Amino acid sequence: FFRTAAGVVRGGIGDFRDLLRPGILAGASAANGLPGGTSYLSCVGSAVPMVDWTRFSADPGSIPTQCATGAGPLAERAPGVTLIDPGYDVPHSWRASLDWNTSVHSLLFRLAGLASYDLSQPGTVDANFKGVPRFTLAGEGGRPVFVSTAAIDPASGSVSAAESRISDQFGRVGRRVSDHRGYGTQLSVGIAPDIFKFRSGAQFYGSFNYTVQSTRRQFRGFDGAAFGDPREQEWAPGQFDARHVIVLSTGFSKGMLGSWTLQARGQSGLPFTPLVQGDVNGDGRGGDRAFVPDPARETDVVLAAQVRTLLATGSNAAGACLVANAGQVAGRNSCRGPWTQSVNIQWQPRTPRQWGGRVSPRVYLENVLAGLDQALHGSESMHGWGSTATPDPVLLVPRGFDATLQRFRYDVNPRFADTRPGHTLAQNPFRLIVDFSLRFSTDFDVQQLRRAVEPIRGPDGWQRRSADSLTAFYLGRTSSIHKALIEEADSLFLSTAQMTGLQRADSVYSSRVRAIYVPLGKFLAQREGGAGKTELDSVLTIQKEYWKIFWEQPEIADSLVTPAQKELFPLMSSLIRIPKHDREGAQWYFGGSVTLTDKPKQAPTPLPAPGSKSTVTIP
Repeated sequence: FFRTAAGVVRGGIGDFRDLLRPGILAGASAANGLPGGTSYLSCVGSAVPMVDWTRFSADPGSIPTQCATGAGPLAERAPGVTLIDPGYDVPHSWRASLDWNTSVHSLLFRLAGLASYDLSQPGTVDANFKGVPRFTLAGEGGRPVFVSTAAIDPASGSVSAAESRISDQFGRVGRRVSDHRGYGTQLSVGIAPDIFKFRSGAQFYGSFNYTVQSTRRQFRGFDGAAFGDPREQEWAPGQFDARHVIVLSTGFSKGMLGSWTLQARGQSGLPFTPLVQGDVNGDGRGGDRAFVPDPARETDVVLAAQVRTLLATGSNAAGACLVANAGQVAGRNSCRGPWTQSVNIQWQPRTPRQWGGRVSPRVYLENVLAGLDQALHGSESMHGWGSTATPDPVLLVPRGFDATLQRFRYDVNPRFADTRPGHTLAQNPFRLIVDFSLRFSTDFDVQQLRRAVEPIRGPDGWQRRSADSLTAFYLGRTSSIHKALIEEADSLFLSTAQMTGLQRADSVYSSRVRAIYVPLGKFLAQREGGAGKTELDSVLTIQKEYWKIFWEQPEIADSLVTPAQKELFPLMSSLIRIPKHDREGAQWYFGGSVTLTDKPKQAPTPLPAPGSKSTVTIP
């Protein structure tokens, strides 16, 4: 029994756990710090040995395995270690969802909410990190530096982390922990036409979805973008926190034009953190958070000029990030990249009937926007349409260090926050793909025919089906809308007159269907060649006649029920709404098959008409 619903609400809550990834165990197994393992060699400034590439190429054994003598704190040679904390647990999260689906006229609406609380999120702590600041950089918001000025090369600004180690017998000792937490929320709104109610000359489908979401999680400086003590936790937007997502899907099929589908997606920019290239605080982890210079107050004239140039010529994302963080330490994931768009198109041409659907050609146009971008602007001046917007996070590049003033000298990266294809290696070009698929499986109609004519097990062993058995086999794959209505007589409040009319219509319909299938059963019973071409052609011809008879019934049944009853039985409404030109080739199965003999089931007793008298006989 079908009933038109005002809406469907569904929801759930559960704890979802990840698996223990093999890479976690593999990393700890490889970096164990035992003798014979891999050692880390770091030589900074004057500790770098003399380089003779010609000799290195001729004699690999001459490649240095230690820093120059007398290097002091600028040199470090020790094995790295990876540990798994005894309390480590796989990530898991509690998630709750609530969806509401409803329909208005010919449109379907969906409203979905999702909330997540993430626990045991992975992180890293350097167990060999001493954590004692040696001095601070007053010009960079009081950034603590965990090595002395002697461990910083004044010519390049490169830093050796050897002095920040608890033990010089080891380098970085990464302890994998799972004490981070996070949470996220998501709200989605979707709209799509009801394919059973929205009909036109062409078969059309489309959907539009808009999602707004937010995610936040905990980080440490050892996870990257450090400022201050890298062991401390802080909250910040997640790495993939795209606040807005728009998805459009549409497609249509029309005769010789074939089938076309289009997928379009737009996503707001992902967060990123302005960084300094390399390690400037001496904790052994590169990519520290940058102090964004304010050109109006910056004392380094060259650096201020470079910032002004970047503001004038850089990307919109770069300008917005610099303005928002000018004169202060950039917040973790405080900047946003540009929107990302993608459009993909697929075309499936109509194939000749002679091919029998065994060959399916398809043409894919991937990243159409990139193709338009190149066609309109040229390959040297592309604007980045359709490309993944991954901004370059490096803002400052160290060029030296003044030990007296305790100040780094920086240059501005002119490609900071740039996403243009000509300025990045991450490119997603336009692609045209032609695909052919060949189907070697047996057609469904042939499989069905083989199943019908193959011997079946009976009381006397294996034997071929009789004519009546073959007829019943194919009649079992028919449906009667009249029977479907009669079976719901109580729910639809069918009157006696309606029941009589439906039974009469079903009797006529069943007789017509039997009239075409009984000869087919006799014909197949007489054939001894099995499922050959002659037998298959006969089956297909009869089935074509059956569907013509089937599609005459919706109007007959519609004339016997009221509009209110039809609304209570959506199957009836769906059949009526299908235009005549769309019914050819449409096949509906919903039970209520025609039987070999006219012995209808006892239908429920109809309700008496309003105002009439009923007599109850008690035996």
